[in-house]
Amino acid sequence: MRGRAKGEFQGTVLIADDHEVVRLGLVQLLRRSLRAKKIVEAVCFEGIITHLEASDVTLAIVDLGMPGLTGAGDLRRMRDLRPNARFVVLSGSTSRTDILNALAAGMHGYVVKSQTSEELVAKLRYVLSGEIYVPPILAELALEPGPRTAPQRGAQLAAQEFLSSRQRQVLKGLVQGRSNKEIAQDLKIAEGTVKMHLASLFRALGATNRAHAAALGKQLVG
Repeated sequence: MRGRAKGEFQGTVLIADDHEVVRLGLVQLLRRSLRAKKIVEAVCFEGIITHLEASDVTLAIVDLGMPGLTGAGDLRRMRDLRPNARFVVLSGSTSRTDILNALAAGMHGYVVKSQTSEELVAKLRYVLSGEIYVPPILAELALEPGPRTAPQRGAQLAAQEFLSSRQRQVLKGLVQGRSNKEIAQDLKIAEGTVKMHLASLFRALGATNRAHAAALGKQLVG
C-alpha cells in the first residue's frame, strides 16, 4: 500500500458554510494548497455536529452565519466534540464582538472572508502550527488616553483566555524589556517568528506599540 505523499494534509477537513460557491472554492483551494484528500461539507449546524461525531476531523472551517448556529455556546460544543482538532471561523463579519466571542469560545483563529486565497492559506497554516490567529481588525480596540472602559477591560480578559503558551512566553519577554533578538534566543525560535507573534499580540491586546503592549501585558503575565 502506498504511503501518503510528502506534505499531504493528515486527517479530515470540515468545511461548514451554507453557500455552495464558497464551499466549492474552499475545496479546490485546500486540495491544491494543503493537499487535503479527505474533505467533508456541512450546510447547517446539525451537519457540523454529525461530521464532528462521525469523522476524524483535524481542521474545521466554520462560517458564523450557518443556519442553526446561534452563538458562542454552539462553538464551545463543537470544540468539546473534537478537542484535538483546530477550528477556524471564516466569516464576513468584522464585528469585534463576534471575533472576541469566537476566540473566547475556543476557536483557534478568526479569518475575514475578504482575505485573498494566499492569505487564507497562510493563516490556516499558522493555526495548524499550533498558534492562535487574531485578525487585524482587533487593532481598533486600542485604548484611548484615560480610564479603561468596561468593553476594553472585557477585551483584554478575552485576550488572556485565547493567547497560546508561546504567545504568553513572547509577551513575558516583551514585558521584561527584552528585544526581539533576545526573545528569539531565549525561546530558540527565529526572530521573524517573534515578530509574527508580536503582531498577533498587539491585535489581541489592542496595543498601538511595544510600550503599550508591555504595559497591558503586565496584567496578563504578572
